[in-house]
Amino acid sequence: MPSLVTMPRSLAARIATFNLSKPYPITIPRPNGPSKRWGQSPTALVQRHVRVVDVIRETDDAVTLELETTDGRPVEFRAGQYLTHCFDIGGVTIKRAYSICDAEGDRLACTVKSIDGGEVSGFVHRGVAVGYEYTVLGPSGDFALPQDDSVPLAFLAAGSGITPVISMIETALRRSPSRDISLVYASRRQTEIIFARRLQALVAKHPQLRVVHVLSQPEPGWSGERGRLTGQRAAALLAPERSTEVFLCGPMELMDATAAALPIEPDRIHRERFYAAPQHTCTVPTEPQALEFRASGRKVTQRPGETILDAGLRSGLRLDFSCTVGGCAACKIRVIRGAVTIDEPNCLSDQERADGYILSCSAYAQESAVLDA
Repeated sequence: MPSLVTMPRSLAARIATFNLSKPYPITIPRPNGPSKRWGQSPTALVQRHVRVVDVIRETDDAVTLELETTDGRPVEFRAGQYLTHCFDIGGVTIKRAYSICDAEGDRLACTVKSIDGGEVSGFVHRGVAVGYEYTVLGPSGDFALPQDDSVPLAFLAAGSGITPVISMIETALRRSPSRDISLVYASRRQTEIIFARRLQALVAKHPQLRVVHVLSQPEPGWSGERGRLTGQRAAALLAPERSTEVFLCGPMELMDATAAALPIEPDRIHRERFYAAPQHTCTVPTEPQALEFRASGRKVTQRPGETILDAGLRSGLRLDFSCTVGGCAACKIRVIRGAVTIDEPNCLSDQERADGYILSCSAYAQESAVLDA
């Protein structure tokens, strides 16, 4: 995600206004329990100013931004984590989460794939050049390697889902150069394989690394795997041992189907979930609104244009959050009273919606509201 890869704008076209008297339909489902894609991170509050030092064209629609901090202090991250990038577009700060694509201890770099209609990805591809400066939050996320460096690893990636995966593979091989690792990587065609040369170099250096490319629309001359990748087929290609730790990063339907087909214990299967970044699909209040946070007893004022999270943090409240773009549920709180709207799509499940929960990073009180936080 990451890198969070934004979906087409058409998926973010509706509004959800919360009223505890009735449930609302789900936009994108998220399983119950803690999020594996965007776990709360103790570094999520860290804000760093960065400068673009290189822009690398990976494919026609994917670029890597190599970054350095303007204060010279390195950003420590774990393989598989992401940064929340805060871009100033037309005078408005818009945030997107993109995964870090290099091994631990290397340069700080994130890869952004251009999406049709994607406001931020389009801005990055058209307007971000060497010397551009902006702010990032994090790193965050708990899609991470196991502590045991001897455990076999298997990865499934699709499209830009390779971004955190290549960071994890390179890191794992540095720790244990002879480690047994498999990667099944789905792309449309040869020219759209992100990090193709890096993967080829890794295989040449580490013969025990097995990389299987599956192309859905291969160009003439392709002799490898082709066609649609199903869960059963992905599981067969991964062929994990019972002790293998499996990491999935791609479309939710493919990950769910693959997880169901894998012959290993569920706690050995880890998923990196990418959700569509929310758009302003709801009405942003133009008047101040009173907020009461019931658990702390604090009363604050939400200023025009502020989210509930923004208002709480500005007032000194300690509120949980991580990605700030509606993808992790770390900032989930329940509305006790009052009308609250939330940008769509986001990662709330239908049960969470029915129970009156919102994501404070993407929600706006339309009137005085009482919140269970």
